[in-house]
Amino acid sequence: MTKQTVTLRLDEDDLTYLSQVEISGAGNLSEKIRALINEARSQREGAEDYAAAHDFARHLFARVDRRINAAEVLAGKRSELTHRLLAWLPEAVAYALAAGPSDSSASEKSIDLAEIELGLAERTFSLVDSMVQLARAGFPGCLEPQKAGQRAHFAVKNTG
Repeated sequence: MTKQTVTLRLDEDDLTYLSQVEISGAGNLSEKIRALINEARSQREGAEDYAAAHDFARHLFARVDRRINAAEVLAGKRSELTHRLLAWLPEAVAYALAAGPSDSSASEKSIDLAEIELGLAERTFSLVDSMVQLARAGFPGCLEPQKAGQRAHFAVKNTG
């Protein structure tokens, strides 16, 4: 695709933000603007397509994941609970984003609310199963197993 030259006026705050924001693979202002446009496009496409929504959600949590991984390496520690949650989040968010029709097609499609509820329940219970598995094992690989265990015991005890 051929590129077109575009003139853009930005106020000083926006220009400062754009020059300081870190965007992977974007070294100059033009590359950053293109990356932001691609991100906005992915968000819109993600509202209609699960795969695009999943890519967007993974990208959304990637920075948090990298920071946590870097902090864990420096500290020489790792949290199994944190990693399970961060692995679960993109899929759950992607499903929620792609579950209903986009704004542009909302009048053309009906939303199957029961299907959305079941899909969200499936994803939620997969996380619950994972947390129960950790709880039953005493939260191995977690940084605060006693505190997590106390909270898990309280949550389970008060559900009956």
